[in-house]
Amino acid sequence: MQTSILSRLLWLSQYTVLVSASRFALVERASASAVPTPISVAPSQNWDGDDGPWSSFTIQVGTPIQDVRVFVSNEISSIWVVETEGCTVGDATCDNGRGILFNPNSSSTWSQYGFYALGAENNLGATGSARYGNDTVGLGIQGSGGPSLPNQIVGAFSVDDFYLGFIGVNPASTNFTQQEQGEASYMTTLKDRNLIPSLSFGYTAGNKYRLKQVLGSLTLGGVDSGRFTPNNLSIPFAPQESRNLLVGIQSISSVDQNGTTNNLLPNGGITAFVDSTEAQIWLPVEACQAFEKAFGLTYNDTNGFYLVDDALHHQLTIQNASVTFTLGKATSGGETMNITLPYASFDLLLTPPAANLTSNINYFPLRRADNDTQYTLGRTFLQEAYLTVDWERQNFSISECLFTENPQQTLVAIQSPSDTPSSGGSSTGRTVGIAVGVVVGVVVIAAAIGAFLWKKRQTKRESEKEKAEKARMLEKDVEDQHRQGFKQELGVDNEHQRFEMQGSIPEEVKAKAEAAQAQWIDEKARYPGERSGVAEVGGGDVSRAEVAAGEVSRPELASSHGGPLRPFHEMYDPSAPPAELPGDPVGVGEMEGSTPALSNQPSFSSSRRRSSNRNNPGSPLIQSAGRSSLANRVSRGKRQSRDSFLRFHTTAPTPPPKPTAGPSSPLPSVRPTSRRTPSNDIYSPLSNKHMMSHGDAGTAGRGETPVLSPNSPASPEASRGSIWARMTGKK
Repeated sequence: MQTSILSRLLWLSQYTVLVSASRFALVERASASAVPTPISVAPSQNWDGDDGPWSSFTIQVGTPIQDVRVFVSNEISSIWVVETEGCTVGDATCDNGRGILFNPNSSSTWSQYGFYALGAENNLGATGSARYGNDTVGLGIQGSGGPSLPNQIVGAFSVDDFYLGFIGVNPASTNFTQQEQGEASYMTTLKDRNLIPSLSFGYTAGNKYRLKQVLGSLTLGGVDSGRFTPNNLSIPFAPQESRNLLVGIQSISSVDQNGTTNNLLPNGGITAFVDSTEAQIWLPVEACQAFEKAFGLTYNDTNGFYLVDDALHHQLTIQNASVTFTLGKATSGGETMNITLPYASFDLLLTPPAANLTSNINYFPLRRADNDTQYTLGRTFLQEAYLTVDWERQNFSISECLFTENPQQTLVAIQSPSDTPSSGGSSTGRTVGIAVGVVVGVVVIAAAIGAFLWKKRQTKRESEKEKAEKARMLEKDVEDQHRQGFKQELGVDNEHQRFEMQGSIPEEVKAKAEAAQAQWIDEKARYPGERSGVAEVGGGDVSRAEVAAGEVSRPELASSHGGPLRPFHEMYDPSAPPAELPGDPVGVGEMEGSTPALSNQPSFSSSRRRSSNRNNPGSPLIQSAGRSSLANRVSRGKRQSRDSFLRFHTTAPTPPPKPTAGPSSPLPSVRPTSRRTPSNDIYSPLSNKHMMSHGDAGTAGRGETPVLSPNSPASPEASRGSIWARMTGKK
């Protein structure tokens, strides 16, 4: 029964595990299909800008689609494009130089809000406005399979402050009216439509001087881990919403080919805003002056740039000095990391209409900042640095770019906190963990039930064992009682009759019996005419007269153990009824206790046995009376040696009937009396001194003085005289 229950439990646990695993597998597959991968925005393969060149990215705007090239901005949240008014009509160079102009009037899906200020880099002196509206915006060139979102905020501008448009990766909403909830950003829409795993991005500007030109990299919802070397520096957002990506610049130093080093941040650390919208690096005036000294630069007060002529450009190229920025969370202390820019990072080109120039000229992309709100690390810095921003967790990191031949794209998603479990494990790990939890739960339940059944079975076994032990102890107690002489009462029917079997006689007891027999023979020889034998082996009654006349023979029977022949008991008083001698075979109703030892106790014979066998000459009891009597006495002696308690059941003696005077009154026959009414005087064949009345039985064998009854003679001599007088009629 228990095995069947356990088998069913094991089957149920296996079934539960399989069902749970299947269900969780389906859930995980559904979750896996629901969790998107990061989007990698393909670069345009072009180098654009009037202050670069910079690697640009292609987007699709309007219906029908108009492909335009833009830069990346972490400051703005909408899509900026240069509209047709940004170039003179028929100027093809301008149209391509500004990334292809967008015509809102040619888009059937354009919905205009109006003209509003651009609202970017105001701290750096940028101004201008744009025509804002909603239109369809897609990522990548046509046919690339990038996502396309309708009704996205698009700002079309024509001012020269920004030469190309931007794709804003800031998730902040845009509010054109006083409404409480503004228009969702492009990043937020991607996340809401489950196209990216989180509001995050990874970006590096790329550079044209390393390897065979390294294009920029933009990943939405994650990073391209093949483009940077990770570090442990994670920087929390600053409280200023417009300048939240503030990093501590703890030091700036340069070293040239000759090993000459220079401290380029003489007044200590500063905090600067990391902004991919801006192209140059804006530092304090003291730092700019240190750069001027180290690189031989000259500041142009008219346009605010460090222009580099051909001679200086040649000299700086030969020196090939590098500049190292040591960054941290704060301006000093804590975890830090280094970003090293070679001189090629600063070897850039200005083209008209930048700086109101009429021709192209090299320049050093360093700008003097009027105050700390202008400290900025722009795209020049991001040529060698990889920027990772997690808008939801409000932290960012800066890593050193990794440049290799034919780099393999490795996109790594940044999970949203709302979708990421607290354990942070993968979906496979969660599936395994849940399955293991289910298995453990089922096993625990099965183990508990199994333990309960085992305990129940063990309790039953212990109960049965305890019952068996009690039965064994009871049987042992009964055996001990038998051994100590306590006999149990049995029923009187034939089914419960029990007889004692003749046991073996120890050598010591046998020797005592033979000694007693020899003593009896010796006494018989010494007193040949004083005793009359009483035999009860021939059957029938023996008269007292015959006993007195000595006409009754005393047959001798062989010992039950092959010893010499021994006669039957003789009694001094033939007129007294003989006492029965207790025999070993005990019938129902003859239960007795232990009998004292043979050497100092009176002997008894069984009245029931004699009465039942008196008239049966062929009875085995008749033929073996002598042996049985001896064996009985020996057996009782043996039991008495094991039991120190003496038990006798005696009753008051019954006086013998007085003989009637006259010759016609025969003497009564010698008949056995009741077992409980023994004769007053009993003769033991062992010695004359063992004669006692029935009252002496209570003290015999204990070394005490016999207590004589009123009918007992005072001494053995008196007793013999009294018996002789009764037998012969003479005093």
